[in-house]
Amino acid sequence: MNVPASFKIVFIVVTALTVLSFISMGALALWGSNGTTEAELSVFQRNFYGACSFGWQAGLGAILGLIGGKVTQ
Repeated sequence: MNVPASFKIVFIVVTALTVLSFISMGALALWGSNGTTEAELSVFQRNFYGACSFGWQAGLGAILGLIGGKVTQ
């Protein structure tokens, strides 16, 4: 199968952003504040968690879409 260079670049970037979002969520869980309820967390931490959560979920969907689109060609 011939894979164009542009596909490889897009795939690597999407994978890197997905992994970065997932690692950021783990770092927030390990080194974030000790709040146990949502009210005890800062607004920044809640927004950062939401962005990272969306990032890895959307990234995983994009990876599966890229692989599925390449398989059908």
